[in-house]
Amino acid sequence: MGQRSCNFLLVLFLLFAIIVFLLIDWTTGQRDTADHGSKTVRVLEFNMDRTQRDTTWMEYGEDVIIPDDYTLCLRFNLRVFRLLTALFYMLDKTDYDNFPISFEVYFEKIRTKYGGMGKFYPLPSNLATNKWYHYCQVRETSKGEGRVYLDGQQIIRENFTFKPDNAIRDTIIGQDEWMEKYSFSGQLSQVNIWGRVLPLEEISALASCEYDMEGDVMSWSGTWEEHGVEEKEVQLGDMCRSVSRGRLTVPIPLLHYHDAVRVCKGLRGTIAVPATRQEFLDEIAFFHDVVGCERQWGGANDEAEEDVWYNPFTGEKLAPSELDFKELNPDGGIYQNCMLLRYQGQGLLDTDCMKPSCTACHTRAGSTWTLKGICEEEERMYYFDLVEVPMTFQGYGEYMVQKLGDTWVWYNTITNTTMATLPVQELNYPIGRLAWDLKAPVCGQEKGHRILTLSPCHVGEFTCTDGSCIPFSSRCDLKFDCGDKTDESFCDIVNFPDDYRSKLPPRPVTDLPLPISINISIDTVNIDTTTMLLSTSYNLRMTWHDNRLTYNNLKALTRLNTVSQEQVDELWRPQIGFINTDDIQNTVVDQDAVTTILRRDTSCIPDLSNPYEVEIYRGDTNPVSTTRKYSTVFTCNFDLVLYPFDIQICFMQLQILSASSEYLIFNATDSAVQYLGQKLLVEYGIGEIDLQVDNSAQYSEMKVQVELIRRYGYAMLNIYIPSLTLLIISYVTLFFRPSIFEVRVMTALTALLVLATLFTQVSASLPKTSYFKMVDIWLLFCIVLIFFIIIFHTIIDFHVDYGDSQTQSWVKKSPGSSAITPIQVLSADGGISSLLKSITGKMPPNLNLRFYITLSRYTMSLIFVVFNISYWGTLAKDSGLVYYY
Repeated sequence: MGQRSCNFLLVLFLLFAIIVFLLIDWTTGQRDTADHGSKTVRVLEFNMDRTQRDTTWMEYGEDVIIPDDYTLCLRFNLRVFRLLTALFYMLDKTDYDNFPISFEVYFEKIRTKYGGMGKFYPLPSNLATNKWYHYCQVRETSKGEGRVYLDGQQIIRENFTFKPDNAIRDTIIGQDEWMEKYSFSGQLSQVNIWGRVLPLEEISALASCEYDMEGDVMSWSGTWEEHGVEEKEVQLGDMCRSVSRGRLTVPIPLLHYHDAVRVCKGLRGTIAVPATRQEFLDEIAFFHDVVGCERQWGGANDEAEEDVWYNPFTGEKLAPSELDFKELNPDGGIYQNCMLLRYQGQGLLDTDCMKPSCTACHTRAGSTWTLKGICEEEERMYYFDLVEVPMTFQGYGEYMVQKLGDTWVWYNTITNTTMATLPVQELNYPIGRLAWDLKAPVCGQEKGHRILTLSPCHVGEFTCTDGSCIPFSSRCDLKFDCGDKTDESFCDIVNFPDDYRSKLPPRPVTDLPLPISINISIDTVNIDTTTMLLSTSYNLRMTWHDNRLTYNNLKALTRLNTVSQEQVDELWRPQIGFINTDDIQNTVVDQDAVTTILRRDTSCIPDLSNPYEVEIYRGDTNPVSTTRKYSTVFTCNFDLVLYPFDIQICFMQLQILSASSEYLIFNATDSAVQYLGQKLLVEYGIGEIDLQVDNSAQYSEMKVQVELIRRYGYAMLNIYIPSLTLLIISYVTLFFRPSIFEVRVMTALTALLVLATLFTQVSASLPKTSYFKMVDIWLLFCIVLIFFIIIFHTIIDFHVDYGDSQTQSWVKKSPGSSAITPIQVLSADGGISSLLKSITGKMPPNLNLRFYITLSRYTMSLIFVVFNISYWGTLAKDSGLVYYY
């Protein structure tokens, strides 16, 4: 029992020890993290005045042999971008050009070398000045792989075959062959090399300032020889906080309220609206003891609605109770509508908006400004960083915009050349789109006024003249979005090169014929059978690429990419002829035509040389399209053999007239036709509509095939049913009493006459053809059949006795009566029989009236049935009688 108790106590003691150990470890880790956040790190500064020097550099105090696998990390902050910024080099002492390990910084790319391997690599986004970046380079020879991390994120991964590296190396920072134009200007810290591959977790921790770790091959705390550099201590956490850049407060001297708001919006900032006493105190502290700035603007006003304070920066509306107004304020009524901060006050006041006051404009630190309207080969030269006191725009490259006296000056800090000055104006700030006075050539312009735009807007935004930003999609969208309405100015879409010729067709890079797509939307179709004409109303759209052109600011909504008529007149347009027409007709591009650019390729290049800000789209990937409505009468050769059950195939024949098929062809793949009108017309139904392309001829041709199926309801009602009725009436006369010959014959003759008249009318309503039509065959059949009925009536009449001697009795019982009516008929050996005997020499069989009546009825019925089977069977096979659509 005692032993068990001892064991139990031992287990409890061990558990307690483990828990204590873990708590101590966790506490230590928390303390280490906190310590690293407040730990100071040595930072070296190179040429912070932006001057190019070949005397500012540093060198590691020891020779270094790099192992095959290594990790190099450093932290840098650029003051200015050179054409090439020489940052870090490890060079073979026997030959500095022999397989260096290096890191060079450009504005939009970096150049990394691992010792024999490496090249230029584009960056996910352009770098910025006055911002700390953490860089790590990894060489893993065992995997044959080189990797680069920027701010803890892998941006490069390349496969290389590395050779053994036994070179004894010098380490140089800040110079490349001591050429001053490549000298490093900025800050550097934490340069370390480890003789192993650091895992991603450690690299991320280093990048996020979670801890500071010294290298075992080269350490930042080691011996460094400094030449012309300055040294200071910076808290490690501040380096990582500069990634988000924080807030920048720009002091604006005395201005009216609305002018202050305009300038602050142009700086892409806001003016504070204090809601609490602490916020009020923080704001007034900014201008503490600044002479002339006892009055300071707040960011709201109640001009629109009394006692409703509107923030023009956020659109928020607040009541006085929600703000830190001084007791009994606001008290100015409709005469004082702007918010005022006074250092001696106990809260906000309302005041007259026209009394000048100072302003603290809060904007985001590190926002990139762009000077548009200049022509530079290097993109870095367009960009600037805002420095708040005194307000200055420091260029990423060699330029700077600074106020000297009352004049803003744009000058080159390297050549000390004044490029342009900004004349004094109402609001003497260089923000937005303004007219500068050139002092040096810019874009080929020697002197004079030139529009330049200094803008804080990001990519995808447009700068209004006053410097405010709107989405770029709102540029030239047929409605005003800028307060100054400049977003709808300078909206020409097409850029013509100097050597553009509107009479010459474009030639693709492949030197193949230029394909032209045709899209036809048919709205109405009208057919005149008598004149054999097809009248159509349709929209014809021609689409082609012109690789000589570029386009500005294309929108996803095509109607917003409409080209002005002035530019359309300068464009090359294909000319398409309508071949099968009675006169000469072809496509035209006039006031009734709409020419647009189709944005098929969303990639674009901002044109920074244009002060009105455009995005440039390529002409070889974004086609031109012109649409116009036409009303054309095409000839059509009708085949009326099967009328009125015919199916007609008509064509709209198009031919390229601008050039032969060696240069221009129809694009069969992208061309299409569709019918948008009613399927059932008065006389026809619209069947299949197809498109056929023939590029083998001298001039490329296209045919739009329109299938027309005759609607035979009219013919059935006005031809077939009446004729069939007449035919039945004629046939019924075979059942009339044989003795009323005149009635039988007159009835048949009347039907025959009506049929003849109907036949004439039908023939007159159709084109005269040299062949029989199916309707002709039907009517002729009816006429012939009635003719045979009359013949049978004549034969029957020969056998009816009207009182002569050669007769015999034929008894007929009247229906519904018991009386028997005798009639006289010719005897078998008289009449026709005697006539046949005299001709043939033989007595025919015993033929009587009953026989001929029966023969006529069955013969006519048989002929009718056989004919109809043949007639309608033929139509069912080859015509539109059984066409379904």
